[in-house]
Amino acid sequence: MLSRFAIGALLSTAAFVPFVNAASAPSAIRAEEDKLPALVVGSDAPAISIEKWVKGTPVASLEKGKVYVVEFWATWCGPCIRGMPHLSELQKKYAAQGLTIIGVSSTDSRGNTLEATEKMVAEKGDVMSYTVAWDMERKTNEAFMAAAEQGGIPCAFIVDHNGKIAYIGHPMSMDKTLDDVVNKKHDITALASQYKKKAEIEAKSAVLQQALNEAFEGEDWPKALESAEKLIALDPAESGQYVYAKFMILGAKMKETDKAYAFAAEMRKTVAKEDAQLLNAFARTVIAEEDGFEKKDLDFALSCATEASKLKKDAEPAFLDTLARVHFLKGDAKKAVEFQTKALELATDKRMKAGLQRSLDEYKAAAEKKVGG
Repeated sequence: MLSRFAIGALLSTAAFVPFVNAASAPSAIRAEEDKLPALVVGSDAPAISIEKWVKGTPVASLEKGKVYVVEFWATWCGPCIRGMPHLSELQKKYAAQGLTIIGVSSTDSRGNTLEATEKMVAEKGDVMSYTVAWDMERKTNEAFMAAAEQGGIPCAFIVDHNGKIAYIGHPMSMDKTLDDVVNKKHDITALASQYKKKAEIEAKSAVLQQALNEAFEGEDWPKALESAEKLIALDPAESGQYVYAKFMILGAKMKETDKAYAFAAEMRKTVAKEDAQLLNAFARTVIAEEDGFEKKDLDFALSCATEASKLKKDAEPAFLDTLARVHFLKGDAKKAVEFQTKALELATDKRMKAGLQRSLDEYKAAAEKKVGG
């Protein structure tokens, strides 16, 4: 998957901050676009250096004939914590086939400590039903994460029966590869080729991403549009963020709304077809009060919002909120109340609930006024 860089602050509107995928990605732009990291899929797995085994049977070395997942995490990392039950499920599923999952934690600048790690592991209990280790002076982190130029956690490395790296990436996305590796169905040459292609795209993407950010900072919209289009062309199947950027640049910044709508219509046949987040972003940008579209096609917004919520089985509060707002702007306060009420029922975040409640009050007042009038 093409990693995406954090440009949310630059691509924001008053009503919507674009999505950012914080997946593990190279931490810096390489000077040479065709130069791969030292550790890639297909490489021999490095040795692990562990100071203390916090949980599970100590692993002296990554033995050939066995399969390992070496996953890097920290106590402050929300996505790491959310992924723990999944790792436990995988460990249980493949234990009989020789899989060992090792969660490696290290000292870092954000306060991760051995004491905090031991405390969390004890508290999590069966939620962390796999081996947990404390790195020795970040040597394992350097051998895996730094060598692979991975800058974010959680990040997992699958080591196959032959001691080769078969996967590098987010642990929530490794299931298919792991199943193939455990059952010796994977083609390491093909996996290496795919990873190399992804890395090459990533390097080119980083250069274009920097150009896009600079164009936004300078409000050079033609240049921003050009960069977004190049990013889309680089990897069309994984271009959701840049499709949104082009849509917003055309409609909200350059005020060429007809072109923006035509572009979005084409994208709904491909990239946006099953991308609920992107469809919701289309709708929110159109209806934004500030920095939105001057020509607001509410039918288009309703279509996008309806499909986005449907893809989420009408169970995502933020998407229901969008749907309610579009209905309200179209003059159907009753429908707005219906969807906003459901959004409020599903929401758990206090700040979000407060905002949803304010909108619901607005919709109810309009619905009552319409009935009374």
